[in-house]
Amino acid sequence: MIALRAPLLGLALLALAACGDQISPGNGPRQAETDAGAVVLGVAEDLPDWLLVARQRDCAADAPPAERCPLGEVHFNQRTISRTADGFANIWVQTRHGQPQLFEIDSEATRTTIRYEVQRLHYRFNCTTREFVVIERQIMGPGETVVARDEPRQIYRAPLRGSITHIVMPIACRGT
Repeated sequence: MIALRAPLLGLALLALAACGDQISPGNGPRQAETDAGAVVLGVAEDLPDWLLVARQRDCAADAPPAERCPLGEVHFNQRTISRTADGFANIWVQTRHGQPQLFEIDSEATRTTIRYEVQRLHYRFNCTTREFVVIERQIMGPGETVVARDEPRQIYRAPLRGSITHIVMPIACRGT
């Protein structure tokens, strides 16, 4: 009985190995370890467009310190990263707030306030000077439609340590 089990076990293992999905550059994610120990994804087309990069607390400005604040999520869109030969990089970042936010639109005659939970920001980084500007901000409505947008005055500034721009700059600037 023992002699019979070994050949059957070998055949079963061979059959399982033949049936399993093989990961190759065309059909699955690969990872490579860099010298610094960071993991770099080798096949970006197999990843979703929006990748989670951070969670943040959404506290009201007048909230007491002990109040628990809902968590929001910050994603970047890996398909929107573009880099130029002169050291600039562009990236879109999306924030899903843990509680509704307010966005005010002023015209000559009226002021409109929009409640939203998702916003997208188009950042441009100067990878050489380590500064950024916001090119465009979009306020998203139902069905991920843009309900409002603005283009802030473009003033380059350094990201604050721990801010989302500090986190996504190395992602956007990688390779430049």
